[in-house]
Amino acid sequence: MTRIRKGLLCLCLMGLVTAQPPDEVLLDLEVTFSVFPMEPSDWDGVYYAPNGDPTGEVVEVGFNPHERSISYTYKGPPPIRFFRIEKDNEGNPVYKIMGRITPGEGKIEDELILFFDLGMDEREPFVITMMRDNDDTFPEESLVFFNTMPVTFQGILGDQTLQISPGQSSPIDVSPYFEKSVPIAMAINKDNDLHLVLRNKVRFSPERRTLIILRKPGRQNSLRIRTQRLTEYTGERSTDEVDNR
Repeated sequence: MTRIRKGLLCLCLMGLVTAQPPDEVLLDLEVTFSVFPMEPSDWDGVYYAPNGDPTGEVVEVGFNPHERSISYTYKGPPPIRFFRIEKDNEGNPVYKIMGRITPGEGKIEDELILFFDLGMDEREPFVITMMRDNDDTFPEESLVFFNTMPVTFQGILGDQTLQISPGQSSPIDVSPYFEKSVPIAMAINKDNDLHLVLRNKVRFSPERRTLIILRKPGRQNSLRIRTQRLTEYTGERSTDEVDNR
């Protein structure tokens, strides 16, 4: 064997010795999350593996088009993968990845709300975005906007002026508007002119918090954006209500 071939063989053997085996990969993501679907679709039969290994424990995720789901926990390597379980010709399980998200590394103290939308990639059709949920980012008796578009909106809520950038907005105290019909409007700056994209009236109540999701228009060339509203009761619940959530 030539000296060059011996050198290459030594390098290959060293790589096998020093390479980290798959079962020693650090489980460095620990997080609690809930899910919410942003598009009518078949959301049944979607699973995730709480420790990242689908050959072990898998949990079916429950989607509700009217409210976010119960809380789920994940402790494993990023990203969190969501999949459907199919069978190959021999009847063995095949885990088809539908979507994934990497919310960070290490232990994430905030609970996350994961929003599921449908994208254009048929191989992995779920587009997943997230917002952080804690007492500062989404407190009681507040309104938060989640802008899913790469556009900044100028708007009003009652007597307040708003600027809603992409992503999660700062919380807005809505206690001055309790039990009132409050006007809300959004506009974009297009061709050096403001174009109205949303106009409505909303109501707020004590011991609740509200999330309004801003979404792209449903029709091509339309300027009217779509919204989804989630209102959560933050007061005390009975034991039965807590157990059933």
